[in-house]
Amino acid sequence: MKNNQFIHAFYHEQVIKEYEGNPLIEALPPILSKQEVVEKLCYYPHFDESERQLDSQYRFHIIQRLFSLFQVLPFHIDLESRLSRLLRQGYIGRNPFSPTYASSLIQGHENIQNQVDQGWFNHSIPRGLTIIGPSGTGKSTAIAKIFDQLPQIIKHSSYRGKDFLFTQLVFLRLECSHDASVKGLVNQFFITVDGLLGTNYFEKFGRSNKLSVNTLMPIMTQIINSVGAGILCIDEVQHLSIRGVGSKLMLNFFTTLNNMIGIPIVLIGTPSAMNVLQREFRQARRGSGQGDLIMDRMENDAYWRLFLESIWEYQWVRNPVELTDEMVEVMYQESQGIIDICLKLFSLSQIRAISSGSECLSVTLVRQVARDYLKLVQPMLTALKSGDMSKIAQYEDIYFPFQEAVERERIDLEKKDFIKVMKNKQNSIDDTKLREEALFRLNILGLSKEKAKEAINEVCKATIFTDLQELVKSAYQYSVQIVLENEGTKETRVNSESDLRTIVKEGKEKGLSAYASLIDSGIIKQIKEVV
Repeated sequence: MKNNQFIHAFYHEQVIKEYEGNPLIEALPPILSKQEVVEKLCYYPHFDESERQLDSQYRFHIIQRLFSLFQVLPFHIDLESRLSRLLRQGYIGRNPFSPTYASSLIQGHENIQNQVDQGWFNHSIPRGLTIIGPSGTGKSTAIAKIFDQLPQIIKHSSYRGKDFLFTQLVFLRLECSHDASVKGLVNQFFITVDGLLGTNYFEKFGRSNKLSVNTLMPIMTQIINSVGAGILCIDEVQHLSIRGVGSKLMLNFFTTLNNMIGIPIVLIGTPSAMNVLQREFRQARRGSGQGDLIMDRMENDAYWRLFLESIWEYQWVRNPVELTDEMVEVMYQESQGIIDICLKLFSLSQIRAISSGSECLSVTLVRQVARDYLKLVQPMLTALKSGDMSKIAQYEDIYFPFQEAVERERIDLEKKDFIKVMKNKQNSIDDTKLREEALFRLNILGLSKEKAKEAINEVCKATIFTDLQELVKSAYQYSVQIVLENEGTKETRVNSESDLRTIVKEGKEKGLSAYASLIDSGIIKQIKEVV
């Protein structure tokens, strides 16, 4: 076996009588309560407020964490319950220790080839589920999260003291090909099973051009039966809406799998899949075994606010804002309650806030981002606002150019950063030249190179100078002030008439400042005399 994601069977005591004595059911994890479903499915990625202070290029990467967040909502609990029932009910008639199971493996291939529309199992048990909803509402993500709570492969060795060497494939997910090709689906099945179990079905059957679809379908059916597959999930079934023999053949195949084996089949698709599924009454009947589940966009209600509250903490802008009623409303209007669009809009709004330098989310900013990047999905959003399923069904997919939008914002930010760096570099060159010229002027005024450089550095700490005369004046004043403060420790002149202390003292008596007194005495030369 190539895949390491498997467990050895551990058998749980069953509360429900129908599930007793069936190793395929007893090896499954216990049935979850609603609280356990919430605890297991909810996922909130790491967040640290200090990350808001990181440079923009790091925060652009960190924002991607948002897409791993999973907030459990009521329809997730409902979906988990349906799948749990579907999985176990589908195993009731396929107990490996039942007298009919061994014979079914032998008879299966022959019966399906002869298109015998009856089986060896209890057909009163519903074994299908159809999940329909617009793209971006989280259908496939929810299924994946629920399946993640199940072991995909269970290895059995013994059961109740009896040898039982069996490999159980609990669930299998496939995608309907764009051309609704049955052969494409069957080959995808072979490849997927080979990857999980280390078999070589694709090499043995899939590569051969001699085997027709009518031959490959029974082979796939027998493999499903022999590995005790619990649920077969087919995603993107809207591709069956392509008219032609292939679509009808695939729907008939799904019906056959249900009838002859009893394996539950979960079909997932957009609203455009409803027409083709309803045309085939047999498949519609089987698909409704656990009731059709319409995973529509969210309503603007308490659950919508709950969802926004779960993501609102994840603000990597430096000035985070509170979730207001106005923001709740605008996020709904611009995303129409589609979770995928909401997450992308929230992420892209943060990226815009970072790249623009505002570092703060606002209603205006969110609307601007929506205007810039939601143009392609406006027809779909308009159809959703109308509530008309026939209009919604016209749009199989919602294309939100998220990565393109992120790239555009990144390029805009890089342009701004480049210009800023170049300006800073130029300013640094200009500042260096300014300091060198000031140093020369201060030398002429009698300051040593060391004293002049010290004075320039100190005054530049408090003020940014662009004018040479202002810098020389401030640096010289600073130097004089230092001399005055150190007058008790060092004599600056021998002659008392020119002693700075005497000059300043006499100047004060005349009402002059220290600086004016030094200029008046000729100690400080006028800048215009030097420059």
